[in-house]
Parts: sequence; structure tokens; C-alpha cells
Amino acid sequence: MSSSDFEIVTTTTGVTSIRNIRVNEIMHNPVGPWIEANALYIDQSNLNRRLTESFQDELVIFDVGLGAAANALAAMACARSLGPNSRPLRIVSFERDLELLRFALVHAAKFEHFRGFESAIENILSSGHWSDNKIVWELRQGNFLELIETEIERPHLVFFDPYSPKVNQEMWTTECFKKIRKKSRETNDGGTSLFTYSQATRIRVALINAGFFVGFGQATGLKTHTTEAATAVTALNSPLDRAWFERWQRSDARYPFDCGPDQQSQIDQKIERYFSNS
Repeated sequence: MSSSDFEIVTTTTGVTSIRNIRVNEIMHNPVGPWIEANALYIDQSNLNRRLTESFQDELVIFDVGLGAAANALAAMACARSLGPNSRPLRIVSFERDLELLRFALVHAAKFEHFRGFESAIENILSSGHWSDNKIVWELRQGNFLELIETEIERPHLVFFDPYSPKVNQEMWTTECFKKIRKKSRETNDGGTSLFTYSQATRIRVALINAGFFVGFGQATGLKTHTTEAATAVTALNSPLDRAWFERWQRSDARYPFDCGPDQQSQIDQKIERYFSNS
């Protein structure tokens, strides 16, 4: 993509955001990037509490879909607000195309949350690395499905925010979530929780099929709820319930994108076992 693929827009709620002209998607519509980043990823993950726990080891976040960096900057702003007593934080951002971030930096004056982080973004774009006291921010540029295979870090939190399945279907498959699950931490190592804006049935099924426990995430924008997943069911704020299971049984979109007809009965059995054991 090029900078001409993006434009500054005002959402229906009066917030400044960015529209990808090529795919016709507005980032974090309609609430804007900063409100959604904090509500969906920072507040919901209890990042403030996690960063004030008495752990000496660093907290690791996988920021999947760096985009215009709202989620990464929100995490860093949270850590900075806690001062010197904050737990060390490492953010690993994954992004294939950096043109959106370059475009956002050119228009940084329109985004208040960029203030104070301009040099951090410049360093990420130029060298793929930035650090400040207890915060380390690293960029992994390229195909996520390939990069995750060789990633040495293991996340406590995953902020999963790629483009929607309409234009980026491979990122919303069982295969993708299995790769993340393989890198995740078990309970005795701090566990891993994943948060995403999607509320789609087939996305939740893909997460379950990949080995995650799945729950309802909090509302954001026009969505009545989002999705939370974790390596332990006890980490979920609101696990999927029997009512969801019954809706899944009636759904016309009940299977993951990468589920072939010959795999559907296997998915049926797995989801039925998942709820019979919950």
C-alpha cells in the first residue's frame, strides 16, 4: 500500500480516525483509535493491575496488527503512568505493511495520543526497536503466519487487531490461532489471554478449535460484545454460555474459514465436548 491509500476522516461520533480507501475500512470505527484501544485492550486486560503486580520478570504483549500503533501506544501510556514501580514491559508488534503508520506519523498533530511518542514511532519505523526505562518496543515486519513460527518471545497478552476477515481471512483461521496457542504460556508460567474486536461465531469456534478457552469481551463501538480467549478458563471474565452454544447450533456460519466439509463433523464434536465439560 501507499500513503495515497489512506485519508483522515471524522467518524459518526465526531472522533478523528483513518480510512483505508482501498479496502474501505475505518480504523476503530466509530469510537476512534484511542477510546477503543483503551477499552478493548488496556482496560479489559487489566494491564494496569498486571503492571503493578510484584513480578520482576517483564510482561510481554503481542500486538498483532500494529496499524497506526494505537494499541501499542496505549500500553506504553499505561506503563508510563505508573512511574518507576511499573513492571518491565515488552511489546512485540507484528505488521506486514508500515504505510499506515507512516501516514499516521505525518498527521500526528491530529492524534493527541501520539504526543510524546513521536520519537518512539520514528525509531520503530527506522530500526524496528525502541526502549525507554522499563519499556521495550520491537517490530516484526512481514507475514505474521511465518514470523510467529520463529518468534522467541512468549506473550502474556495478545492484542489481536488485524484487518477484518473480509480482506484478511488467513489471519482469522484455526491455523493462525493454533500458531498463537503454540507460543502461549500455560498457567504455571503466567498464562496467556487474547483480546480481539470480533464477535463472529466462526472466529470463536476457530479459537476453541485451536485450544483456547473463549468468552465474551466487553462492548465497543457498535458491537454489543467482543471476544476474549485464554489458556485457562479461570482467566476469562465471561465464558461463552449455553445460550451461545444453542445459537451456534443454529448458525449458518458455524465453522472456521479453513474448515473443509470433511472436517465439519470433527468441529461439531469438539464444540459439543467443549460445552459438555464446561
